[in-house]
Amino acid sequence: MTEDNVQTRFGMLRFFDGMPTAETVQNMYESMDFIRGIDTFLDLVPMASLEAMRVGFKDFGADECHKVMYFDELLDSNPLFLTGNTDTVYVGCFLDLEKDGPTVFEVPAKMGPGTVNDAYFRFVIDTGSVGPDRGAG
Repeated sequence: MTEDNVQTRFGMLRFFDGMPTAETVQNMYESMDFIRGIDTFLDLVPMASLEAMRVGFKDFGADECHKVMYFDELLDSNPLFLTGNTDTVYVGCFLDLEKDGPTVFEVPAKMGPGTVNDAYFRFVIDTGSVGPDRGAG
């Protein structure tokens, strides 16, 4: 049996004969919209981060798939990398398969480890010593 009044983090939910009142239904739709807004924001943080990195790389001249950014010093807290480590040497580039078509990405022997991610920061493949060729190049 449903209680007539249920206190929740979304406020008081009121029911009559087990059915939510119009006010409760409206409250729940507004709460679901709010939760979906938070989910959307959190889900898109990785994509927004990579887009900011892509624009930054382009501003420094890495505007084609054959141009890379090489960080010759370890990161500190100044760069706006959401997941940047202070003990990692970074080399990065952005591939545009729609523009450039299928692309071969070669990693010289004994280089790495490295990782290839997609535009949503999802893992694609490891390179170098942890990749399929185990660093053989």
